[in-house]
Amino acid sequence: MRIAVFCSASTKIDKKYVDFAFEVGESIAEQGWDVAWGGGTLSMMGSVSRGARSVGGKTFGVIPHKLVGKEFADEEATELFITESMRSRKAMLEDLSNGFLILPGGLGTMEEFMEIWVARHLGYHQKPIVVCDPFGFYKDLHTFLHSLKSEKFIGDAHDELVTWVNEIPAAINAFRLTMKPPSLI
Repeated sequence: MRIAVFCSASTKIDKKYVDFAFEVGESIAEQGWDVAWGGGTLSMMGSVSRGARSVGGKTFGVIPHKLVGKEFADEEATELFITESMRSRKAMLEDLSNGFLILPGGLGTMEEFMEIWVARHLGYHQKPIVVCDPFGFYKDLHTFLHSLKSEKFIGDAHDELVTWVNEIPAAINAFRLTMKPPSLI
């Protein structure tokens, strides 16, 4: 099994987020699962991959050619894929993964989260999506999403497509309960 992790590459964030990402990477790898991520070494992105590798986990990075220098491509990845664009990066992450874990992040993380959520809603995949938020980072987003629901812009079915948790063990458990093994061809 392989979990795609979407999170921040910002070097200006509080260290608690970077430390949290390392713990997430460790926890995923301790399950015997692989980590797929944006392929960079900076901030939370780099920390999640280092955490996985610290306990012997495999990491699969996907980074657009244009960002190789900007996000400092992780040459220590088990496998590093260099794509032509952000769109091809996201498509490859979706194809490589059995589930998606959303951690705190900026606009890129929000865009990845929303795209993968919409894709699941529209039936393009049935892979679990888990938001792990131990710091209340997504509290306002969660409130906003409930207002979309109360105004009928989204329905109850949207809630069933994303699991919101506050701690790493709950995230791991959510994946364990909902992930399907890859189909054999």
